[in-house]
Amino acid sequence: MSKNIKIIAVFVALLIVGVILWKYQGVTKKQNINSFEECSQAGFPIMESFPEQCRTPDGKTFTRQVPAQFNLQQEAISEIGLSLQHPKDLIFRKEIADNEGSIRTAGFFLTKGLENNPEYQMYGLYSQYKDATEQDLELSKKEMDPSTIKVATIDGYKGIEGLILGPKTRYITIVLKGNKLFSVSTLPPTPANKAITDQILPTFNFK
Repeated sequence: MSKNIKIIAVFVALLIVGVILWKYQGVTKKQNINSFEECSQAGFPIMESFPEQCRTPDGKTFTRQVPAQFNLQQEAISEIGLSLQHPKDLIFRKEIADNEGSIRTAGFFLTKGLENNPEYQMYGLYSQYKDATEQDLELSKKEMDPSTIKVATIDGYKGIEGLILGPKTRYITIVLKGNKLFSVSTLPPTPANKAITDQILPTFNFK
C-alpha cells in the first residue's frame, strides 16, 4: 500500500510541475510576442481584415505589414452599393449591362498586364436579373475540382469557393447576397494570384 502511495505522490508531483511549466511557457510566449508574424506562429487567432490582424489572449493586436505594392486604391461600384480597395498597380474598370435603365448585371475587373493575356485578373459579377437559391450554389460545384471546394464569405454573405476546371479554368468565389448571385473569379489560377485576391476580398463592403 505504501508503495502505491509513493507512486501516486510522485505522479501528482510531476503533474503539478508540468502544469506550472506549461503556464510559465504560455506567459513567456505571450511576453515575447512583438509582431504579427510571432503572434501568428504562436497560433493565436487571425482576424479577417485587410491588412490581417492577430490578437493575443491579453488583448494585444498586431497588424501584418503590407508590402509597398499593396498600397491601396479605393473603388466603388455604386450601381450595386459595393466599395473595395485594391493594390495601385492594378487597373480597374467596370461594365454595367442594363435593360431600359434596369440593371441586369454589374461587372468589374482588376487587371495587371495585358487585358487579353493578363498576368493577374479579378473579375466580379453581380447578377441582378435572376433570382438564386442555395441550389444554385450546389449546381456551381459541378464545374469545380472537389478537393478545392470550401465555405467562403464576402462581407458576411455566405457561399463557396473552388477551382473551376476546363478551358475556362479559374478560381471562383460565389456567394448569395439576398437572392442574387455575386461571384469573384481569379485568373490565371495560380497560388500567387489567388493570394492577391484573398488580400482584396476582405476589403469588399456592401452598403
